[in-house]
Amino acid sequence: MEIRLDHITKKYGKITALNDINLTFSGTGCTGLLGPNGAGKTTMLKLMTNIIRPTHGEVTINGINVSDYPERALSFLGSLIEQPEFYGYLTSREILNFTGKIKGLKNEEIKSEIDRLSKITQISGFLDRKTGGYSRGMKQRLALSVALMGNPEIVVLDEPTFGLDPKGMSEIHSLIKEISRDKLVILSTHLLYEARDLCNRVIIINSGTIGHDSKTEENREMLKITLESDYNNDLDGNIHPFRVNGNEIILEKPPDMHNDEIINMLSRNGMHVKYVEKYDDLEEIYISLTKDSGYGT
Repeated sequence: MEIRLDHITKKYGKITALNDINLTFSGTGCTGLLGPNGAGKTTMLKLMTNIIRPTHGEVTINGINVSDYPERALSFLGSLIEQPEFYGYLTSREILNFTGKIKGLKNEEIKSEIDRLSKITQISGFLDRKTGGYSRGMKQRLALSVALMGNPEIVVLDEPTFGLDPKGMSEIHSLIKEISRDKLVILSTHLLYEARDLCNRVIIINSGTIGHDSKTEENREMLKITLESDYNNDLDGNIHPFRVNGNEIILEKPPDMHNDEIINMLSRNGMHVKYVEKYDDLEEIYISLTKDSGYGT
């Protein structure tokens, strides 16, 4: 399972929403597209799903060009792009039945899929209610069911927790963690904690370009320690600060050490600690990259 973006540029008139993007998404797990509103995240997902076409470059899914052979390419993919809206006079069952037919499933397969999905996304309780009376969370669960119809190996989700209350967000997060075990999930978000919690890879997009691409599972646990006086560069043991600024040091926390042990080691070397806090390097990178954000789509 793979999606490739090769030299993708997308322009809207004089505005460049994406500029010469080269990315490959493959294997199982969840990749997060992180960026502020207008960074280009939704534009990228729309290109993957053939809602729009690139100005330059090509998108391929499992080696198939999305623009040239959309039906074949998109047969591997399910998606939730922007905020879901449904005809209010239709029920969830009717919408899922229609979706199954579009995907070429037989009647028995559709029935089986509706049963499976209604349990996974917890829509059983309102499966036969018209969608006109649905809350935002109910619509979001139905939209996820639509995306998962036919058990696609790739799932593309555009801000799937937008507008949900904390309980609804938690439920959607649990579902995304579950499906990303055996699927390739590509998720857009502007929430740092959501990207960190759900994704094993995070790509920061800003003003139509890739600012950062790393796997969050490789991120080290970092500490920011503020001392009562300046760091004296006389520290023994297996602690090696990688950044020092006067009385502030940033260091990688050894996996076999507790904070108290680090504090004691510093104290033995004449450096008394005022306080210790977890250092969020992803947050620093994000803020640094997006502080002068422009506009995109």
